[in-house]
Amino acid sequence: MNVTIFVGGNKEFTASRLGVKLGESLAAKGFAVTLRAAKGKVKVKDSPITLKEYAATAKTKTLATALKKEQTDFVISLMNLPGCQAAAEAGVPFAYAENEGFKEDKAAKDKKALLKKAKQIFVIRTTDKPLNKKAYTGLKVQEVTNPAVWVEHYNYNKPACFKKENNIVAVGKLAKESGFENLLKTWARLAPAHSTWHLTIVGDGTGKAAMAKFIAKNHLQDSTEIVPDDGDVYSLLRNADIFAYPALDPANADILLDAMASKLPCVACESDPVTDLVANGINGVIVNADEEEPFTIALDDLMVNWGKRVGIALEASKLKDKYPFDDFVGVFLDLLK
Repeated sequence: MNVTIFVGGNKEFTASRLGVKLGESLAAKGFAVTLRAAKGKVKVKDSPITLKEYAATAKTKTLATALKKEQTDFVISLMNLPGCQAAAEAGVPFAYAENEGFKEDKAAKDKKALLKKAKQIFVIRTTDKPLNKKAYTGLKVQEVTNPAVWVEHYNYNKPACFKKENNIVAVGKLAKESGFENLLKTWARLAPAHSTWHLTIVGDGTGKAAMAKFIAKNHLQDSTEIVPDDGDVYSLLRNADIFAYPALDPANADILLDAMASKLPCVACESDPVTDLVANGINGVIVNADEEEPFTIALDDLMVNWGKRVGIALEASKLKDKYPFDDFVGVFLDLLK
């Protein structure tokens, strides 16, 4: 069966994490999977799935024609309404999934009318609060748990960016809201006292030049590196020792969920998405947002206290049981039978 997964999102969130992992999971089950996304939105590396990009201005007719040409049997759309429109126009059955409370950057006309044509709507729950069912009145909705993409904690093939014995990783958009400016200020205090540690910041964005300038000015080049998100973030998580999440006011904390489920002790700034995941001092450490000193103290404490890191990591890894990815894959397998 040929399955196409459309990956979308908004300014605050991309479904690429879900799309790639879901596609790889379906490919492992014997499906031929094509991943479609606007240019530059998804990166795939050493994957069994096929990535096909399209221009952000691509018309529905163009996408529908591609689906017909490829003899697509089913479309899964992850927060990508053009994918739903293309499937409907091509006469291909489709399912749609979105994070609870998801809003498009540009309000879509007749969204509900379009989604009434879907075989199933999946609402990915990100909080424990009751679902606002009014928003989905008249639609065939199934609630699913937000899944964690987790990896075994360590292998012996360290990525080239890890230059020292112990490694801290931070992942996000290189922009102010990610809090990397405060993280680098923290690191400028800590690095001189921790010669065996290395900080790797993973991401892309307009803030890279300013961050590189700060690193050079504070003589942090030997202990710090900024690397692009090339679609293989999980190899970095696999080999890290601590995950830093200094985001100031994130709309979601999916990468934090993945890091914790990957058995990493994490330091994160307080926000609603963070407090939904982290029990402070038990499976992670929460500090006051937008303050350098608390983050510095918490990170330093984990760096010098191996036993504390291990204890927190073990508790954090239990999230993979609470947010299993197999359950997420399973709801789509049921549709594809």
